[in-house]
Amino acid sequence: MKSENKNLIDYALKYLSLGFSVIPVGKDKKPLVKCEKFQDRKTTKEEIKDWLERSKTTGVGVITGAISGIVVVDVEAGGDTKDLPPTVVSKTGGGGWHFFYKHPGRPVKNAVRIRDKMDVRGDGGFVVMPPSLHASGNRYEWLIAPEDAGFEELPQWILEKGEGKEILKTDWQQLMTSKNGEGVRNMSASQLAGKLLYHLPMELWEIAGWVVLKEWNNSQNKPPLKEKELKNVWGSIKESETKKRVQNQDIKLNLKKTKRVPLSSEKLEPEKSERIKRISKPEQEVDFTKWQETVKANFSELVFPAEYGLSIMSQILIKEITNPFSLVLVDVPSAGKTIAINFFSEIDGLTYATDKFTPASFVSNAANVSKEKLPDIDLLPRLKYKMFLLRDLSTLFSKREDDLNECLGLLTRVLDGEGLNADTGVHGQRHYAGEYLFMILAGSTPIPPKVWKMMGNLGSRLFFLSMGAREKSEEELADQITTLAYKEKEVICRSITKNFLYTLWRKYPEGVDWDRNKDKKEHKIIIARCARLLAKLRGVINPWKERAEEGGTEYNYISPVVEKPDRINQLFYNLCRGHALVCDRTQINQEDLKLIVELAIDSCPTMRARLFRKLIEDNGEMKTSDVEAALRCSKPTALKEMETLKILGVCYINQDNHGEVGEPENILHLAKDFEWFLSDECKEIRGIPLPPKQGTPANLL
Repeated sequence: MKSENKNLIDYALKYLSLGFSVIPVGKDKKPLVKCEKFQDRKTTKEEIKDWLERSKTTGVGVITGAISGIVVVDVEAGGDTKDLPPTVVSKTGGGGWHFFYKHPGRPVKNAVRIRDKMDVRGDGGFVVMPPSLHASGNRYEWLIAPEDAGFEELPQWILEKGEGKEILKTDWQQLMTSKNGEGVRNMSASQLAGKLLYHLPMELWEIAGWVVLKEWNNSQNKPPLKEKELKNVWGSIKESETKKRVQNQDIKLNLKKTKRVPLSSEKLEPEKSERIKRISKPEQEVDFTKWQETVKANFSELVFPAEYGLSIMSQILIKEITNPFSLVLVDVPSAGKTIAINFFSEIDGLTYATDKFTPASFVSNAANVSKEKLPDIDLLPRLKYKMFLLRDLSTLFSKREDDLNECLGLLTRVLDGEGLNADTGVHGQRHYAGEYLFMILAGSTPIPPKVWKMMGNLGSRLFFLSMGAREKSEEELADQITTLAYKEKEVICRSITKNFLYTLWRKYPEGVDWDRNKDKKEHKIIIARCARLLAKLRGVINPWKERAEEGGTEYNYISPVVEKPDRINQLFYNLCRGHALVCDRTQINQEDLKLIVELAIDSCPTMRARLFRKLIEDNGEMKTSDVEAALRCSKPTALKEMETLKILGVCYINQDNHGEVGEPENILHLAKDFEWFLSDECKEIRGIPLPPKQGTPANLL
């Protein structure tokens, strides 16, 4: 057997394993067998080996349509690839491209010239596959291979162009309930597996997705596919989806070469990105009230965190905003962080999600990638004018100190919104310059103390919100597993969130020119007050204790590192404006201030945040024993935390004791500058019920 034929056989068997119906072709692109019978049944391994051992066989073809589960859009050299979503793509021997999409589950006719130099190969058609030899002497080759990406849904406009009428998308309810004979079992299994893997988070693939697929196979396929065969379908699509999520999410295929200056000092200027994306019409127009009601009905405890997500994203619509905003949702595992972030997943043009991330990927200097290909994997240009979704930052925060310092430094720089310079001994200097605005919504388990200290020294650009998930009762947990599944409820919230954002983007297609003068000064004062508080609360100090001459303990420290509140002030104002826009307003009011009051408290080291919350709850005064109880800590730790707030200027202590036996307790008081946080106005903003007015019975209020 010739080595060339051996290579073709390997490829053909690989295509067979993907569920394709394979045929042999010659240099003239004509099939060497009658195609008709292979539109109804799959080729066998024995047939493939027999065909491809013949010397005149120079290529491999695949029957398109339902039998293989694919539709191919054939674009000749020079044809327009605009509006073709990124998917599996091959380059043809004639210099054109084949875009491979999922078969929609209903007949798709072959169509010629649906656009200049563009044809469709559907049911009854076929295409030549890599590495077949073309008459020109060129070979077909993969640009994005099936193992590197998933097959995307066939665009609706192609169906409409090809058949002259509107074709509905696959009816997944019908797919789940229809009985399937031997001819369509594999195709239906592939469609369902693809749908489950596409929508489910990776942690639920095996415990939910695989279980659903097996149950469907046993009940709907007559006879059911053997579990081994079903597992192969599942495994193949799962592998593609995994690689797609890690490597190819939201990557738009650019088939034209980008102009670059010499790479020794490479200033990268990718194709200009439009700030306000042109969004397609939503399935239904949704206002903020409808969005709130829907999310509350499904995940009542996640309405507030998700509201932050909307307010962060909508800042992109305000044309003067150039500062990225980054929020991390913090709580213990299984508290709902990932679910809230998932509400914003898969919103084409507006969000970008990944499950594997390091700050070094913003501008890559990977030694195993050539200089010419580095721009193709740079993360920063892909994030421009989008919200970056990071479901778990815990892995970043758990790095060794040196690595963590480098990562936080890079993250701090890109969150200035001005691009990034990167220098290494491998590729020299590479940098993106100009406006690189993007937003971040991330999740993390509680932040280690070393991270707070490091961020404080670097000038943190991250804000944090404590989810504060409550413990569920046994009855609630029992109800949770008998009512609508979490994943189904999440899909509902994803859909309403996408429709709301699409509605908002279509309302402001040119963006918003914000008139700052219309915002009331009293609201701006509260924003400034919150900024000043947070600047102090997340200041970095290094206190130490030593024995005093009288025998007690006293604390000494170097001057604290406290940032100026200017940047926080601007970012808080931007967040309020984003929330106002979500609420269909173009000026801020008191409703918008709750978001920044909570962030001003939570975006500092955990112990300080807990102590400050308890302090304002106790009307601005706490004894040492109260601090011990609130923080569940020892007396020395309580004294240290009290001293920290004193050093930062947030509080004062009216005693000068050192915790020795017999001494009266120290009393911590909120500093006068921050007494507003005890006021009824602050409580009203935060949604805390006010006590009954004196002389008014509580039941009459």
